[in-house]
Amino acid sequence: MVSYRTMKNTILLILLSSTILKSQSFTSKDWKVMDNKLTTTLTFTKSEIQKIQGFSFNSVWDNQLSYSSNLGYYGGIAELHILKMNYEIQTLYNFEDNIGLGQIDLTFYDYNMDGAIDFSVPIECGKSCYFKYYLFNPKSQKFVHQKEWDYLRIQKINRKKKLIITQPDGSAKTVEQILYQINQDKLMRLKTIKY
Repeated sequence: MVSYRTMKNTILLILLSSTILKSQSFTSKDWKVMDNKLTTTLTFTKSEIQKIQGFSFNSVWDNQLSYSSNLGYYGGIAELHILKMNYEIQTLYNFEDNIGLGQIDLTFYDYNMDGAIDFSVPIECGKSCYFKYYLFNPKSQKFVHQKEWDYLRIQKINRKKKLIITQPDGSAKTVEQILYQINQDKLMRLKTIKY
């Protein structure tokens, strides 16, 4: 049976955590939650063509793209031909289905807030999903993988100030979020918020 003192301390801790979280939640009207209302996702499960905002994504699916000794063969997109206005601008290779769902999701949004559409693809999922980001470069007319963005989990964005706050990450004792400023394709860490 839980003692009154233990229960009182637990409630106090929950209230304190809630107050701290609320004070750090970035709630002004300029902040938008990064969710499926803001983004568009194209799901690929086979060789097919899907289109979004003047781009065509022609996937070549391979059911035996990768092999793992514990899972056996698993598939993914072996080639992704990207066309803009019916002209092929690039080909990307080997989007593995690391999660084992039999699909690859490309999620589209203007992540670096430069006016051009970009996309992300899951790297891995466990308790949380982590992503690779491909930002569209208007000069080269290609989607460029931004390695420094790998594993970024965006909670909210502020388009007006070009800011990103990450999803809370940590343990029951300490949680942190990182506030980034976006400068073209670069992430500039402004501060780490711990609570």
